[in-house]
Amino acid sequence: KQWYQRRVRGGGCCRYFPCLRFTIGILTFLAFLMGILSFMAPAWLERDILSNDARDAALSDYKTYAYGVLSSGGVLEISETKEGVKTVKETKYVWQFNDNWNQWSKLEDQTVMIVYAVGMLFILISLWNIAITECVPIKNQSTMLIMMVVWDILAALCIGAAVIMYCATWHNNDTLKAFCENKGEGTTFKAFSLGICKLSWALYGAVATACVVTLVAVFSGCASRRALNDHQYTVKRNGTGSRENINTTWM
Repeated sequence: KQWYQRRVRGGGCCRYFPCLRFTIGILTFLAFLMGILSFMAPAWLERDILSNDARDAALSDYKTYAYGVLSSGGVLEISETKEGVKTVKETKYVWQFNDNWNQWSKLEDQTVMIVYAVGMLFILISLWNIAITECVPIKNQSTMLIMMVVWDILAALCIGAAVIMYCATWHNNDTLKAFCENKGEGTTFKAFSLGICKLSWALYGAVATACVVTLVAVFSGCASRRALNDHQYTVKRNGTGSRENINTTWM
């Protein structure tokens, strides 16, 4: 018993194992939702529509417009004219998926989509590991938790790499270049330079997803240490490593 207490006392945050495991599950699920929403949202690069710019003629009914990885859209102003005076009657957010794929015809653009999607797949695998650990009696949970650390780190690396590649190559995208290029004096649209555009919430959401998944990997590593301590103590006490008195649930 003293040997076990010494092992647990040195565990730091691992002393709160049940709460830690619950936190891991919730944060992983929220990271997955945020990652999917950021992937689908038309809000990575956006800007106000300029009424005196000929290239914005097709978007003249919009107040702002944005491009994302899979979709594009913006704030549409519905106007009406009375006695020669044009007034805005209603505004609503309109978006659509990029169904012609002209925006993502180059290799670097396709790489951004694929790498980001692979990162989301790793998060999904991590969620599957959580479900397995919850539903199936496992003799040593530390192995599953260590695998979650691996999946989470890979997911964070993939999503982070996709965001960096996007920022480094967006000037090679013809659609984004025409949309964000500064035709006057000022900041040019090039790698890591926004031109007349600005970053929108979905790109920040992708960065936040990578950060949360990294945090979950740290928590999973801490939880795997506690699970290993519990397993070693049970094996030492029982002498066989049987599943008797082993905590195999997440709650």
